[in-house]
Amino acid sequence: MLPTEGGSNNEETASKERIISPSRLFDARSSSVSCIPRKYYRNGNNNKLLPLLLLSTHLTLGFLVWMMSSGTFLHKASSIKSCPKDMEQFANSFSNNLDPKRKASFEDLRIKSEAKKFTAVPSEFRKTFYYDGQKITMPVARAFRSRGWLRVDDIDDAHLIYTYSNNPDWATNLKPWQRFNHINDIYKWNLKSDFVYYYKKYEQLTKKSPSMYVPESYMLNNDRREIENFREVLEEKDGKKYPWVHKLSNVNQGRGITIMAPNSPELLSLPDKSLRAIKKYRDRAEDSEEGDDEAENSEEDDDGDKSSEEDDEEESIIQRYICNEMTWNRRKFDVRMYWFVASLDPLIVLYHDGYVRIGNAVYSEKDFSDTTAHLTSHTGLGAELKANFAQFEQTLYEKRDQQNDQKLRRGLRLEEFPNGNTPVEHVRNQFKHSLGEMIEIMKEESFVKPDGENLTSENSFMFYCADFILDNDMDVWFIEPQNGCGLDEDYYFRLEMHASLFNGMVDILEEVGLKQELGIPLLPLENSGNWEVIYADGKVYYYDGYERSNQKDSCDV
Repeated sequence: MLPTEGGSNNEETASKERIISPSRLFDARSSSVSCIPRKYYRNGNNNKLLPLLLLSTHLTLGFLVWMMSSGTFLHKASSIKSCPKDMEQFANSFSNNLDPKRKASFEDLRIKSEAKKFTAVPSEFRKTFYYDGQKITMPVARAFRSRGWLRVDDIDDAHLIYTYSNNPDWATNLKPWQRFNHINDIYKWNLKSDFVYYYKKYEQLTKKSPSMYVPESYMLNNDRREIENFREVLEEKDGKKYPWVHKLSNVNQGRGITIMAPNSPELLSLPDKSLRAIKKYRDRAEDSEEGDDEAENSEEDDDGDKSSEEDDEEESIIQRYICNEMTWNRRKFDVRMYWFVASLDPLIVLYHDGYVRIGNAVYSEKDFSDTTAHLTSHTGLGAELKANFAQFEQTLYEKRDQQNDQKLRRGLRLEEFPNGNTPVEHVRNQFKHSLGEMIEIMKEESFVKPDGENLTSENSFMFYCADFILDNDMDVWFIEPQNGCGLDEDYYFRLEMHASLFNGMVDILEEVGLKQELGIPLLPLENSGNWEVIYADGKVYYYDGYERSNQKDSCDV
């Protein structure tokens, strides 16, 4: 239990941002939280620790203030926050904040398929959970505890099972009433090359236009037609005049990305280089065992490092660079949002607001010589700056005001967003629409409940995230969905955000489970918290009235 005596309740302090040391993350087993425990503010046996604690705190904060005054940080640190008196009350204060307009966007959704009855959870196992004990899953375990769930150490005794690294073998040994955060075939959208492949496959099958949210993309190293299509864009459609982004398929956090400048040798030679890689791969597959041995010996240079030829053979994609990007204090930024598969049978998916990740270099679309200047997630936790969704909303309003002022000075007509939406509503609706569209595209590939052999429980769930960027027209671009979502609590707002994310998730899972035991319709959800339904058994959230112009400003190279 958390101590309840002492501590400051200063409302001004509680509203400010601060950076939290990653070494003081919440421990779900001991119920400590990523802030300074209240017991250190008490008089009594611990009073000898207080002077040292205050001294170290003041020295740390003094250093941070000095760094911020020099322009190194974008966020202001405040005095140390004390721990919440009650974690459930703390969590509830960041839940159920949806305004009526947002609720109305999904509260009328209904599922046409007939509700079927699922196996009831035995009373002795109801509201029990198992988690893997990793730091990255502690925010989830915290939510289970704050909602009155009991942790168990045996998977067989758990009503719900949550792990960061899913073990497919576990899914084959579950009881019908158990729920495990595991969904097969996520690689079909989690790998960059497969993400592009299935979008193109969907377009071909449905004869629909490419998604307006996904940048123009081509697969390399596995399809000659795609490479030749890309060559045609470069040579015959002025594609070589624009920057492009080359991405290796199976890496994240900014690794494996190369920005290719307009008319650069790297860009112009990429089609031929990719074709050579295909030929080399196929030749190896047909070689004799002796030929394979020779190829293996040639894979390393004299210094033992992997050769550039081997790198050429990794699956990759090429995407048109998004020009005229919106910046954050002259720095590049992206937005990470969250989505949650609450049920596979029937398929129900929800959306939740996230946060902003900000690059640490001044952004320029005139210089593409340094790839890291065009990334937001290459620097690691210490240097990557972050902002909460409220700050993001404020930034959107400020950008919109600036744009309107410029139009008025030039005598241009001001344009409203569809349906009278505010800037944040306009952008959020695009996040929701693009994610709902992805679920529709991938539903038969990744979101079909496996047969009883591969999943022995009657249903499943999973928590994911997705990354977006915005241009100055406030149009959203879907960069990629993510299976592995970092849950660090290096900023206090992330503690608050995780409370909203995971307490809401636990409430939804409990409601879905109870309704399926009773055989009653799942929608509308009564306890969705700040989650919004974007997909329900074939019904996709659609941003009504939204269209975007194909006439986009190019980079000022």
